[in-house]
Amino acid sequence: MKILHTSDWHLGRALFTRRRYEEFAAFLDWLLRLIQDEAIEVLVVAGDVFDTTTPGTRAQQLYYRFLRGLAASPCRHAVIVAGNHDSPSFLDAPKELLRAFNVHVVGSACSNPADEVL
Repeated sequence: MKILHTSDWHLGRALFTRRRYEEFAAFLDWLLRLIQDEAIEVLVVAGDVFDTTTPGTRAQQLYYRFLRGLAASPCRHAVIVAGNHDSPSFLDAPKELLRAFNVHVVGSACSNPADEVL
């Protein structure tokens, strides 16, 4: 089984006044190609998906476009964990929908740790 671990995407972060959406899109496209080429079966994103707890529309679009591409790839499961820049409740909001695509979101800790076992 091939597992790919990544973190600290910081989608939406600007460099001074320069928006970096093309850079983020290029990175996520590259990551999808890598997952495809290397036949990655599990992707772990260990925090800081977004740069702020209230990501803008464009950053969200990049995230969901990536997840849509991931669902069409050989990757069987993805685990997305909130980091200190992410809003746990924001990441958890589509949790049930994303689970249908084998994307497992851990925005905030559950009261029963067994609920987080995949």
